[in-house]
Amino acid sequence: RRRKAEQLRRLRIGPAMREETLRFVVHHVRDLDAPFPDLLLSRETFVDRRLAALYEVRAPVMEGFAPVTLPEDGERRGLLGQASVLSIWAHPTSSSPTRRGLFVRETLLCQSVPPPPVSVDTAIPEPSPEARTLRERLTAHRESPVCASCHAVLDPIGLGLEHFDGIGHFRRLEAGGVIDPSGELDGVPFADAAELAEAVASHPSLPGCFARRVLRHATGRVENDTRDLGTLRALDAAFWESGYRVDALLRAVALSPAFRRTEPEGT
Repeated sequence: RRRKAEQLRRLRIGPAMREETLRFVVHHVRDLDAPFPDLLLSRETFVDRRLAALYEVRAPVMEGFAPVTLPEDGERRGLLGQASVLSIWAHPTSSSPTRRGLFVRETLLCQSVPPPPVSVDTAIPEPSPEARTLRERLTAHRESPVCASCHAVLDPIGLGLEHFDGIGHFRRLEAGGVIDPSGELDGVPFADAAELAEAVASHPSLPGCFARRVLRHATGRVENDTRDLGTLRALDAAFWESGYRVDALLRAVALSPAFRRTEPEGT
């Protein structure tokens, strides 16, 4: 498996990763008009021969991209199972539960996580006979109270994706140790990446966070929680009433006062 993972790295499949995610989102949002949380739950995606090799599924076509259904009993599903997300929120040669947990906290749920103090050593111990897997090595790293303050809210999420290495290739072992992908998200336990996707998809902060991010993109600024409170509430209501359809949210943002109002510079 180590040799196969190295071969996959040499394929230089970064452009294919990006293309998969673009096709996946466009298909679910525009073609299917699916609810937004389905982007985290769907097992339908698009692959070419290189991604099919990475995902260990049969390539649907010899050239180009085509739809494929991922195995129902597998852990790979939705955005959190796509190589584009898994590789960006990892290190060049290894996974990173901390970075992947940060992606869920900040990008998907809009929860703030303070940066580590500049004086803190962020290096993770190397594998050893006593601590082979990253979970075991992070446990030792969290013995420092300063390190534990951030890792405690990030690692239990990101460890759910530990069956995927730094480029998103599935593995069950790390340095000879068996990987444990269980964890919890704000009190909701999960056994693996598939259950983590369900926990994120059903998290109460997910829809509102997405609405905020769409508003930021449309207006080119970060929302003001006081001045934009009415707009945010209206967007949340429109999103909920539509069954969390993205088209409905985009329409609500375009019709909102915040989209039509020009903010003075510096506000």
